[in-house]
Amino acid sequence: MVCRAKDKDVRLTMSWGLVSSLALTLGIGGIQQASAQTKLPDVTVDAPKPKTRQATQRSQATTTRNVQRRVATRNLPPRAPVPYVTPSTGTIGAPPSPYAGGQVATGGGLGLLGNRGVMDTPFNQTSFTSQLIQNQQARTIRDVLVNDPSVRTIQAAGGGADSLFIRGFYYDSGDYALNGLAGIAPYYSTGANFIERVELLKGPAALLNGMTVGGTGASSGGAVGGSVNLVTKHAPDADITQLTTTYASKSQFGEQVDVSRRYGEHKEWGVRLNSTYVNGNTPWDRQKDEFGNAHLAVDYHGENVRIDADVGYQADQLNPPLRFFTVGATTTSIPAPPSAGTNFQVPWAYYAPTDFFSTVKGEVDLNDRITAYAGFGYHDSNINYRYPSPVITNTGALSGLPLTGSETYQTFAGEAGLRLTADTGPINHALNVGYSVTDRTYTQRVVTAATIPATSWNLYADPSNIPLTGFSPNLAANQQVGANLWSVGVSDTMSILNKRIQLTVGARRQTAGTEVANFLPNGASRPFADTSVWTPAYALVIKPVEHVSLYANYIEGLQTPVVVTGNFTNVGTVFPPGQTKQVEAGVKVDFGRITTTVSAFDITRPSVISVTAAGATQATQVLNGLQRNTGAEFNVFGEVMPSLRLLGGVAYTHGVQEQTQGGATDGKRAVGVPELTVSLGAEWDTSFMRDLTLTGRFVYTGAQYVNATNTISLPDWTRVDLGARYTFKSPWNGKPIVVRASVENVFNKAYWASAYSGVITLGAPRTYLVSTTFNF
Repeated sequence: MVCRAKDKDVRLTMSWGLVSSLALTLGIGGIQQASAQTKLPDVTVDAPKPKTRQATQRSQATTTRNVQRRVATRNLPPRAPVPYVTPSTGTIGAPPSPYAGGQVATGGGLGLLGNRGVMDTPFNQTSFTSQLIQNQQARTIRDVLVNDPSVRTIQAAGGGADSLFIRGFYYDSGDYALNGLAGIAPYYSTGANFIERVELLKGPAALLNGMTVGGTGASSGGAVGGSVNLVTKHAPDADITQLTTTYASKSQFGEQVDVSRRYGEHKEWGVRLNSTYVNGNTPWDRQKDEFGNAHLAVDYHGENVRIDADVGYQADQLNPPLRFFTVGATTTSIPAPPSAGTNFQVPWAYYAPTDFFSTVKGEVDLNDRITAYAGFGYHDSNINYRYPSPVITNTGALSGLPLTGSETYQTFAGEAGLRLTADTGPINHALNVGYSVTDRTYTQRVVTAATIPATSWNLYADPSNIPLTGFSPNLAANQQVGANLWSVGVSDTMSILNKRIQLTVGARRQTAGTEVANFLPNGASRPFADTSVWTPAYALVIKPVEHVSLYANYIEGLQTPVVVTGNFTNVGTVFPPGQTKQVEAGVKVDFGRITTTVSAFDITRPSVISVTAAGATQATQVLNGLQRNTGAEFNVFGEVMPSLRLLGGVAYTHGVQEQTQGGATDGKRAVGVPELTVSLGAEWDTSFMRDLTLTGRFVYTGAQYVNATNTISLPDWTRVDLGARYTFKSPWNGKPIVVRASVENVFNKAYWASAYSGVITLGAPRTYLVSTTFNF
């Protein structure tokens, strides 16, 4: 009778979750299990050779292949099924296990190089876990990445997008990778409820992942400061049936559901459904947000074959969206920010993106040392919007031309390759050969209004009295942009002395091409043009003593090739992808339950500038401008003691302009790059009340310049977050119930959050978050 009741509850919960997410009428969604439930099994990602093909519970091999594959002989008593083991050359079904404290993982994915442990990674990488996502009540990925001091969001809070600065360089919201495939995650913002890991890699990564398509594809920042890969949730060994109710100020109520099962004699088959739905008023005045998604993950993890398949849908309806402010040409200073939570946007503005996304990845172990892999992803993103992006003046007066339009991004991504290990004398080789391709088609259609009514509109007044105006019948934009990227990469990690010394060398041949079809009268179109470039990389790890790793790397990042247009002497020239170059060195120390990393880096990014030779009447464009960011980072994660956990660090970044056009701003600070940033969080399991945990986080961002001439700047700002969670047993089934409550921006500080390319954004007001997780 108990089993039948459980099955009925499962079917009912799954039905509710699927209907709610797809129809956006009922919200139930999923997050990782409560702490009392079983987590994913620990997996050694760099297992010694020869690798063990079967778990320890399996019977010893005999003379026949069929008998070798048996997990238990028939004459033994029944026992629990045991999952098959993923070899070190594989990645599917083998996420690196959580580190002490559970907030980050012991390693992460490095694209071409596969999974690597933290101490064997010659880069600065942090992999945030679903446990952290759930406990911090993260709504989107930007809420997760605030834990790292080298990352700052640059899109307006309340604007529905998650663009970033990583190490002082732009990272487009269209560059997020999903399961290792760039550009496949939801375009503007990704709900955190179906994400198992957020893998943050700081620094360029052209060898590891290839070039990112970025934005429209015609112009890409190239993810040269770092990259983010989102790993979706798949079914663990333990069954999950979980319901979470959520609340966010001012009146955002929602639900999440997480249902997971594994099937088969050895638990080869897995299925997991996650969904969420929230609706109501946000912390901003007069703003309402309706958000929902549904994600289904199905997998097969056999002895030699592993396949993961994911499909998801996400929709958002934001009214009105808070956009960035354009700093006008006559603006000489930035006015004080309005009171926290003030909504400066007109009432008829809206923002409505939808995303359909899917990935399929597979691996086949050809033998004990060789794994072949392949993956494919498809993403269709659509957005409809209507708003003005206001221009701000010294006094806070606002003006802007309303526009309405639609945009679509259709992205295909694929990869295939081999990972193998071999020994040549005392040297072990981890060889990788991979092919990747990304294709994006972007379409845009925009209509603008003739004027804004002559009604008082400024930063500090409620603009509710501004009526919706008619829009011009003429199109302001009507274009289609195509971008195609493909590459082949190869690498070899050579190690000796039981991996105490590891040298990685590799190179990637990247080909990138773009085309523009502009359908406006006299619109500037250009045919498809592509070009190729080699990008090498070198990395070294030395472990002089146990639990200490010294590392250094040289690696490059790539930006979209620029095609010279307009009135220049070299019109039609196709520049190769701009090669951003990084040199980095650092030391990692694992004290057993807490790990620290100290690193220093130097990154130079090229840009196109115009030069005019003496006596010439026309200028020439050259790929010769530079922005140079040098800095140092300190990161810490883990447990200081069993009841006290730390996460975060400090980053110093000095961004400078070099080789600017005509030398006009040589030596000036780079726009939007604060020198000092701090993100440091702590969790304390109280001694005076069992199962009560108190949390806190301190976020600081230094002053930053708004313009290239460094005449306008934003002041520094500080944010404090506090929270608590309490776990107790359910009175009806004895399983844990977890109640979480937190306050972000406790002191309700009003501040300018960021500057980027001539625009500035506001920080979010005080936000209350409450959730309760029930396990069934």
